[in-house]
Amino acid sequence: MRDAAALTTNASLKSFLTKRADAFFSNDYYASDVAWMDLDSPIEPTIGPYEVYMDELFNYKAAFEAFITIRNDEETKKLASFSRQLQDIENNLPINPKYRNPKLGASAPIRVVDEVLVGGEARAGVQTAAFNLPNDERVTREKGSKRVMLRNVQEAKFQKVLAPIAGIALDAVQRGKISFEPFFTHILAHELMHGLGPHTVTVDGKQTTVRQQMKELGSALEEAKADISGLFALQYLIDKGVVAKSTEEPMYVMYLAGAFRSVRFGINEAHGKGMALQFNYLFDAGAFEYDAASATFKVNIAKMKEASQRLTGDIMTIQAEGSYEQAKALLEKYVVIRPEMKTVLDKLTDIPTDIAPSFPLVDQLK
Repeated sequence: MRDAAALTTNASLKSFLTKRADAFFSNDYYASDVAWMDLDSPIEPTIGPYEVYMDELFNYKAAFEAFITIRNDEETKKLASFSRQLQDIENNLPINPKYRNPKLGASAPIRVVDEVLVGGEARAGVQTAAFNLPNDERVTREKGSKRVMLRNVQEAKFQKVLAPIAGIALDAVQRGKISFEPFFTHILAHELMHGLGPHTVTVDGKQTTVRQQMKELGSALEEAKADISGLFALQYLIDKGVVAKSTEEPMYVMYLAGAFRSVRFGINEAHGKGMALQFNYLFDAGAFEYDAASATFKVNIAKMKEASQRLTGDIMTIQAEGSYEQAKALLEKYVVIRPEMKTVLDKLTDIPTDIAPSFPLVDQLK
């Protein structure tokens, strides 16, 4: 990394690479996380100990991962307006106002990039389509967080996995609403919402964090929160006129198709577990309707709006109150594969569970 820092003429990239190299020796990542937030370079590297999905004990211990990406400036510019809406969304979250953050971190950059190489924890298992980092509450409180959208990965997942699932799992009429842009937009909203809602909380008079309070349940609950509150946020922006009304129905239909994609990762994995929670909650609310004759599902848009707002409030309130017991009860109630879902999942066996990217440019250098 120090060799790379010496070769680049980009000041922000040089600063990040140098400080992250120092952090690998000191195990103090604060300064390099701040430098990563300030990174403004055509090459967007992300490297370090970030995600805790592999720690099944308390979800405290992070694994090392790396992403080397190339920034897509045209697509990045299109999404800049979303960053300006975050405080307004936070101010209108469906939770007690005392749990809202009156002043989010000032920086909320969004980067659309194409993935060139991944390594470490990010290369194993389910391939990341986007991420919201850093996870250090000190940095997010002071600086905010950065959302990185891996567009070429998302396009591959849509073409190879999601569109084929929709063709089997969804009502014949709603299949016509399937397209890439609503899928991309909800992933963006998912990542934006990781940075909103409760993070640093007070429990029994002591300041702590949601991650510490939720322990091993934290990842699944946080993934569910980001998914469902992403729908709430987009609906809020649609109602405000910031996002086009034409986005509304395709957004919900794509979300339903995506539910089957995520659950296929397994309900012992954070994303699959979080989606099972959402799916069954929404099914019980009548937001998803099952037709036994065709073994397909469809979205009831009116019920979906109300139920997604209510579930957003339920999850964020549990996080704000730091209630491990309530989180456990919610997950135990809803994280199951019910017969209707299993019937559809059984029809998807010929569709790949996920993509398996190859990196030919890297292979040529070996």
